[in-house]
Amino acid sequence: NAQVVADLVQVGSINGGRIVGMDLDVGASVMEGQVIATVDIPAVISKSSITDTSKMGFRDVQDQLTEVIAPRSGVIAARWANKGDTLPAGQPIVTLMDQRQIWIVANIDEKKIERVELGQPVEIEITGRDGKLAGHVETVSPVTAATLGSPSDRGANGNVRRVAQVIPVKISLDGDYRSLIPGSSAEVTIWVR
Repeated sequence: NAQVVADLVQVGSINGGRIVGMDLDVGASVMEGQVIATVDIPAVISKSSITDTSKMGFRDVQDQLTEVIAPRSGVIAARWANKGDTLPAGQPIVTLMDQRQIWIVANIDEKKIERVELGQPVEIEITGRDGKLAGHVETVSPVTAATLGSPSDRGANGNVRRVAQVIPVKISLDGDYRSLIPGSSAEVTIWVR
């Protein structure tokens, strides 16, 4: 019950507006400081003298444009908007994945967690990938995560009778495995002392 996880960063504009430039798509590599999108910020284009309300719109002027900059280097893992979309402030435009920050999260049964310690060596098998990877236990969560029991655990009324508690354990990889795909299933063996 483990999977590959990566550090994901939501990137959006602090100003609401319309995307007028965006040439990157899922899978594209970006460098820290690179422009991801250009957003046209609306401005007051007229004001009603009767109701004292402002009408917002887009003027085709350079000083109303703002650039959305990549806060770090990575790969675009998801794209949430397209050129021409109008977005509120703070809405993500893309999700960046930092390929240098990839690890494994394994959910360990609460009955076995007392045997897991920081620094213990771990052998990792990734589904669909040949060979075994090496890693070590980096953190053990101080809280549990529940998983539903199997269908055989259901009572006569169909309700699950017990809930197995698991403890998330973060496993750091010993080496550079940028080719791993976050979300991939993994099987881990923790070598306990």
